[in-house]
Amino acid sequence: MDSPVTKLIFIAAAVAASILVVTVMWTTLGNNAPQAHDSSVDKSKITTSELCAAVGGSWDDSNTPKCG
Repeated sequence: MDSPVTKLIFIAAAVAASILVVTVMWTTLGNNAPQAHDSSVDKSKITTSELCAAVGGSWDDSNTPKCG
C-alpha cells in the first residue's frame, strides 16, 4: 500500500471529495441567499443596513423593525 500509484489515487480521491463538498455548499448557499429586490423577503428579520439595502429596503434606526 505504499506504492506511488496508491498514494496518487488517495490524493485524487481527496481532491475529488473536496471539490464535491465545495460544489454542494456553493449551490446550497447560493439557492438560499436572498435575491436583490425580492418582495418575498421578510425584512423584519434583517439585522444589518447592508443586507436591508441589498433586498431593496430602507434602514431606519428609530423604527422597529429597522428595515422597511
